[in-house]
Order: sequence, then structure tokens, then C-alpha cells
Amino acid sequence: MSSSRQSKPQAPAVAPSSGIPYGYIPAFLPGSSSLVEQLDRRILIVLRDGRHLVGVFRSFDQFSNMVLEETSERRMVTVGKTCYYADVPLGLYLVRGDSMVLLGEVEEEDDDGNLQNVSLEELEQLQNKKNEETTATTGEDGPVDQERLIWDFDTDLVV
Repeated sequence: MSSSRQSKPQAPAVAPSSGIPYGYIPAFLPGSSSLVEQLDRRILIVLRDGRHLVGVFRSFDQFSNMVLEETSERRMVTVGKTCYYADVPLGLYLVRGDSMVLLGEVEEEDDDGNLQNVSLEELEQLQNKKNEETTATTGEDGPVDQERLIWDFDTDLVV
């Protein structure tokens, strides 16, 4: 009489202290560990001083300090409904976690009509022209330019 053994499916190995299977990544990771999903991707970071950094996210620690590779500072000027930008190369960059306001993934720039890449010299010319127009229409002590975004994240920590 031949006995054929049916093999039971193997259950995943379970970590004894937590009861969670090895290799299981939950849908939401708390704290800075949620950054693991953005590793090796191109990201944009807005800092507390208003600068925008674009680079490849390589590493982070428990304080959300980050290492970015191929980093550039993205400077932007809005004229009408078109936003012009220029990237200033910085190379390898370390960002402190407490200076970060916003982080998001950046895909390759598609031409959507509203965002236009220009050289740094052209961007400075556009900025100077915009400043002259604003000063000419409002005067030296006139109202603040309504399109300008003012960051005040660093004022809340004044002791």
C-alpha cells in the first residue's frame, strides 16, 4: 500500500517577539521609517528658509536627516501664469530633518505649459524685470507683491 504524503503549505517565518512575518511591510510605516518608500527616487524638498531642493534620495536616519545625490537648488519666478525655473547644481547634499517642510516625489518634467526651464541668467533677468515692474506700479513703500510667497516657518521657534 503506497502512502502519498501531501505537503502542507509552509507558513511564513514569524518574528517571535512581534508575531509579524519576516519580510512583511505594513501599508503605513510610522515616523521617519515612512521615508523608505521614497528611497532611490527623485524628490523635491521645500526647506524652512524657502529653498527648493531636487535630488535623488539615498539615505535617512531616525531624525529624518537625509542624503541627496545629484542635488540642485530649484529657483523659481512666476510671471503671469507661467512659472520659470532654473536648477543650480549642488552635488551630494545632507539635509537636516528639522529644516524640512515638505517632501514629494518628482517625475521627469513633462511640458505642461505652465512650467518652463530657463538658464540661471535668464531667470535673474526675469526676476529683476518683475521687481522693477512691481516697484514701478506700487512705489517703494507700496503693498507687498501678492504673488510672492513668504515663508515664516522659522519665526515660530524664536525664544
